Order: sequence, then structure tokens, then C-alpha cells
Amino acid sequence: MSLHPLAAYQAPQPGKVTQQFVSEVRDSINNAIQCTPYRETHVIAFHWENDDLNVVPLEQELLDVFKNIYHFHTTSFTIPLVDSWYKLVTRLGEWSRQHQGPDILRIFVYSGHAHVSGLEATSWRLRGNLKVDPNTGRLADPDINWWTVRDGLESIPGESCYIFDCCSAASGALSQYNGAEFMAACPWDQTATAILDISFTRILIDTLRALNDQPQTLATIYSRMFRFAQETHIGACPVHVPKIGSRSVTIGRSLATQRVSRSMNQNSYRVLISVRVRGDVPQDRAQWTAWLARNIPHGILSTDVALEGSFHGSGTMLVTVPVEIWTMLPRDDPAYTFIAHVSTHNLLQLTGATTLPIRSPPPFWLGKHTRKKLTGKKMGSGLSGLCSLNKPYQLDGIVQVTGSFHEIYENGKGLLMIYVIL
Repeated sequence: MSLHPLAAYQAPQPGKVTQQFVSEVRDSINNAIQCTPYRETHVIAFHWENDDLNVVPLEQELLDVFKNIYHFHTTSFTIPLVDSWYKLVTRLGEWSRQHQGPDILRIFVYSGHAHVSGLEATSWRLRGNLKVDPNTGRLADPDINWWTVRDGLESIPGESCYIFDCCSAASGALSQYNGAEFMAACPWDQTATAILDISFTRILIDTLRALNDQPQTLATIYSRMFRFAQETHIGACPVHVPKIGSRSVTIGRSLATQRVSRSMNQNSYRVLISVRVRGDVPQDRAQWTAWLARNIPHGILSTDVALEGSFHGSGTMLVTVPVEIWTMLPRDDPAYTFIAHVSTHNLLQLTGATTLPIRSPPPFWLGKHTRKKLTGKKMGSGLSGLCSLNKPYQLDGIVQVTGSFHEIYENGKGLLMIYVIL
């Protein structure tokens, strides 16, 4: 993240009309929370014959939860070391064709090792262990390119989703991904937690047990797991990649289409984003709330999607949304920019923008980054405790603090939103 990105020197890009943004928020809410009934749900979990992580007990516990609490049909498969690719493709293909239909959900669960791959990789390989051949210095046992396995799985009638617990797990959904919904243990180039008691699969099991077969979308389950990871600071941060233009799949028995009614606690974790718009920009919270009230589905409080600030010129709005709504918004739309995960609304919203007088030498926050971590006293609705500024100087008024938020990564630290008048 840079203070002077190339985009700062380019001509402003056209934004979207505000009504289009509100419509996309509405669609994202519907896709994130509306449960879709399935006549049957089938789960297959697979791992390697030469597994050295001891994933089988936890995998079996997850299957037991799906079978005994959720009443899903479950099975498992061990990937052999001989003809690995062929036998995995054959087994998953046969299983999928046995359980096909427009009202059937198929869940694929993988546990094991995987190569670390970036977002732009052209392949992603799964393997059972990391044993090195002493003669060649290379990994000794076979691996499988997952992308050549999943090619035919989603063409079979029915809905599918993937749940992967391995390193670089989000590499199952690389750049330009247009496949089934995917929930991953960690981001594209990171290592998954190897300690089983705090692993992704353990958190998933505990989350499903707590829900106790109450129908929830995978996006909502992901948001619960994400918040847990942020609260405890243990384990890797999970990743959710939705199927483009589709509702999140429902986990749980559902006899009729239903929405999960919810309201966000003010102190729960949210995502702060910027939205570039053209045309009318909301002038105050009352106007914003009125717009949302006309468009947001019943059962969701309009305050779940909060306007934290708006600016003329570039037509920029600062908005906070719940995690499950954020993950369902268009991921490659240049009008949206992720800023931070936060646990509050704008703490300066009640008092408006706060002008900071500037003295020489400049205060500590005007260094390389305006996105600075602040330690010590937490920020309230004002700026007391942040600094001591007694005298206005000739530059008084050209720098304004327009927002402050508590970030969720470290206790006692925060995020300042600053703009400079040119």
C-alpha cells in the first residue's frame, strides 16, 4: 500500500451512479443471506495416502458433523500414490454423476499439503507430504494439479462448492476465477495453520456445531469464522470466493426459501471500503438511510451498510459493510477499493471533519504513510490523547482528519483518514 500510487497521477476514472451501487449492495445482501433449499446434500472429503499431517481424525469429525447433525450424505476418498491424478479424477467424477440434479448440492473437502502459489499462477498442485529425495533434492512423492481435476466437475448438473484446508488454499480460485463457491483456509501465498486444535477445519467444525443445523449460507458461515480468527489472532485468515452472480450455497436442511434476519452489533467487525460514484453523492446520513430503506431487503437493518463519509470532486464515498456482504460484492470492480477491517463506525462522524494545525517540524503522522498505527489511548469522538497542538501556524486548516476507526488487528490501535488541501 503506497501513499503515492500511480492512480494518484492518472485522470479520474468514471464511477458508478449511486443507484447502481445501492442495487449491487441489495444483490449482495440477497446472495449472502437468502437460503436456497436442496433436496439432497452430499459431501466427499479426500486426503493423501502418504498424509503426514494426521488430517484423518479431524476430517472424519467434520464428516460426522455433516452426517449426524446436518443429515448430509458423506463419504471419503484416499488419494493413492500410484496413478494419483487418474484415480482422483475418476472417483470425483463418478461420485458427482451419482449425485446430480438441479436441487442437489455437492461439497468437496480437501485436507493436506499444497504448493504455495500466487494469485496469477497457472497451476496449483496438491500433495501428501513434503519428503525430499536425498539423491535429487526434489520432493519425492507425486502431486496433482487441482485445476486439471476440477475442469469437468462443475459441468455435471447440480450445485457445487469447495472447502480446502491446506497452504495457499485460495489458489483453488486464481485470478479470473469463474467457478463454484470456494472457502479456503488461508490466502493465495500464505501458510495454513498446522496446529490441529486451532486449524481451519477445527474452527469450521465448532462453527457448524454451534449452528446446530440452522440453515445458513456459506458466506454467513465464513463471516463467523473470519470474525473468530480476527478476535483470537490465532490461525490464518480464511478466504471466501463466491460464484459470480449466484447466491451463496446453503449449509443446513431448508424446507422453504428463507432469509437469515440479522442486525449488526456496532462493535462487530466490518469492512471499510471506498466507492467511486458519479452524480449525486449523499449529503448526510438521513439521505443515505432513506435510499437504503427503499432498496435493502426486509429483515436487514439499513444501518448494517453505513455511510462513513462522502466527498465531492472525485465522487468518493466511504462505506462500512458486514463481512458477508463485502465478500459478495463484485471483486474486480475498479469502483470499489478495500481500505481496512474495522470494529467501529467513524468515530469522528458526530463532530465532523477536525482541522489539525501544522507546526514545524511536522507531526509524527505526516510521515511516509497517512495510514499509521496509533498506540496508547484509544480514539474517541475527538482527538484528545493523540497529540498536543496549541498554536495555529500559517498552514492551519490545510490538513483535515475526516474519520477515525478502531482497526481489528491489534488492541489499542487505530486508523486515521486524512486528506490534504492542495
